[in-house]
Amino acid sequence: MPVLSYVHHQLFNVDQCQAYIHTLRWKDRPLQCPRCQSHDVDPWGTYHYRPGCKRSWCNGCKRTFNDLTNTMLHQSKRSLPHWILATFLLCPACSSRRIAREVGMHIRTSYRWCWWLRNAALSYEMERQLEGTVEADELYHTAGNKGQVKGGGQKALGRQPRGRRKKREPGRGHYDKDRPAIIAWVSRQGSVIIQATKDFAVKTVQKAANIAVQAGSKLYTDSASSYRALTGYAHESVNHTKKEYARGDVHENRAECLFSLLKPYLRVFRGVSKFNLPGYVGFFQFLRNFRQQNAFEQAELILRAALDPTIASRAKKGEFVKCFDHFDLLQTAIN
Repeated sequence: MPVLSYVHHQLFNVDQCQAYIHTLRWKDRPLQCPRCQSHDVDPWGTYHYRPGCKRSWCNGCKRTFNDLTNTMLHQSKRSLPHWILATFLLCPACSSRRIAREVGMHIRTSYRWCWWLRNAALSYEMERQLEGTVEADELYHTAGNKGQVKGGGQKALGRQPRGRRKKREPGRGHYDKDRPAIIAWVSRQGSVIIQATKDFAVKTVQKAANIAVQAGSKLYTDSASSYRALTGYAHESVNHTKKEYARGDVHENRAECLFSLLKPYLRVFRGVSKFNLPGYVGFFQFLRNFRQQNAFEQAELILRAALDPTIASRAKKGEFVKCFDHFDLLQTAIN
């Protein structure tokens, strides 16, 4: 039996969910029309097909609205308990297939919801920039062209299928080799920024650092040549080839430990395509930066963003994840 059946009948009902959504939607703002922002509104009954959802009448634009109008949940055929439970399961890093099984819906619906909700969560990370003492490290993650073409069938890879359980090519990874780089910037004050980049060239790393770290900050890295060429920071490094992993306060242990958490997080999804990698990495950044809150509080933050009409519209179009797509950093830096 799906978990939703027990949660719906034993723990809360539709009316309670509707009251919860109403509180989230209008918690920090007065009740107003989502279309014309008029505050001259009056109660206007309920819906027979959506119990508990109260309708309001706007005297400005002469139209009705409710708590879900122009939000991510607007005109959804699924009930509010489905949305609330799916958002909660997203925070403990459940895959879309697992969420579909637990909530009791189709895998395509679950994938679409997860993609929208992850995009909404990224709205909290748009203006983040690190300062003070920052550590940096890089990781090459295997990510190919997972998925199917829109019309169905097998996707053309443009190469020979990658042999499983075989040794990788020597040298650094690259986007064209299905091993894009992931750069982690970890502040010793607790915040993190994770970027998926096409490669690990000098100009790419410089551009990534300018986005993630404020100029003049202390930057601790290893002795990679791409880090040594960084300008604009008080940079020090440790030489791993000489078995030097810490020199006083100079080390990158926090950044290396972050990858020990990122790897098992990505492993849950059984392979991630290069196209979707920035979205998964960005959502992990959100979870990490709000790690002091439990999954219920993190889900509430995501729901509040999903109930904001401006954020919901941009999230459905994928505008937030485009800001986390750093695969064009090299070209941008050259231009």
